[in-house]
Amino acid sequence: MDRGRIGLGVTNVLVAGLVLLGVFRGLPARYAPVDAGALVLAGALLAAGATMIANHRSYPWIARVASGIVLALGLALVAALALTASWLAGVYGPVGKGGALLYVFVLALVLPYVVVFPVAQLLWLGTKKPGAEA
Repeated sequence: MDRGRIGLGVTNVLVAGLVLLGVFRGLPARYAPVDAGALVLAGALLAAGATMIANHRSYPWIARVASGIVLALGLALVAALALTASWLAGVYGPVGKGGALLYVFVLALVLPYVVVFPVAQLLWLGTKKPGAEA
C-alpha cells in the first residue's frame, strides 16, 4: 500500500470539496466564469483523487493533467486577486486599503490549495516512473 498515493488522492477529493463549497456556498452571487472554473477544478481534482485512491493504472497521467489545470487556474486567480487588491488600495485610498486587505486575506487562504498543493503533487509524481507502482 502506497501511503503517499492514497494521501494525495484523499487530499485531491478534499480540495475539490473545498473549491465547490467555497464557490457555490461561500460566494453571494453567481458569475459564470467563476462557476465554470470551479467546476473544472473540482472535476479535475475528483478524477485525480478517485484514480489515485483506486490505484488505476492511469492515475499518474490524470493527476499530472489535473495538477496542471489547477495550477494554471490557481495562478490566474492569484494574479487577479493581487491585481485587484493593488488597484483598490491605489484608487480608493484608506477605504480601498481595507478592501485590499480582504483580498490579501482571501489570497492567503487559497494559495496553499491552488498553487502549493498542485506543485507538491507534480513534484511527487515526478519521482514516479510511468507504469510503475511503488
